[in-house]
Amino acid sequence: MPDASDRIRAEPARSRGKAAAAPSRARALLRALRPTSKRSLAGAALGAMMIGIVVNAVALQHGRRVVAPSLDPTPTAAVRPPVVAAAPAVARPEPPRPSPSPVTVALARTSKSGDAIADFLRNQGADKRRLTLAAQGALAKLGFGVKATGALDADTRDALAEFEKSHRLPASSEITAKLVKSLTTAAAAQ
Repeated sequence: MPDASDRIRAEPARSRGKAAAAPSRARALLRALRPTSKRSLAGAALGAMMIGIVVNAVALQHGRRVVAPSLDPTPTAAVRPPVVAAAPAVARPEPPRPSPSPVTVALARTSKSGDAIADFLRNQGADKRRLTLAAQGALAKLGFGVKATGALDADTRDALAEFEKSHRLPASSEITAKLVKSLTTAAAAQ
């Protein structure tokens, strides 16, 4: 039975032949895997990037993963910390809240469904009507003979043209939020 020193002396002699064959096998394998065209090189690079993205997202990112908020305006149930009993607070009177301006009321809209784009398209006519109502209310406060109907009739157009001319504003063919704001500002100043 050969001892350990004999095996150590004999092993390098045996491995010399295998060591010379290993690089040629590795070269042959690399030649076989080498891309032959630019398209296959681009595909290999894209595949490597996709694998890198997945590894980054799954293994390298630590902490809680936050999902992007949806366009749904209804709040979801939130986890709240437990309420700790505290000393009774002294009730302070709540300061009066300022009332919203007619422009804010005219521009405010409520969303009934979770689809903001559909709501926008559905409420475009309603927004124009709200702006017209706000403009007619401000024109009535300014002393023009206009009734708040929500329809852009001839009386409203004439009153708007006269208001724009008297306040040196450019003549416009439609009611905009900027025009309603200047109308309400002028009405509040009187």
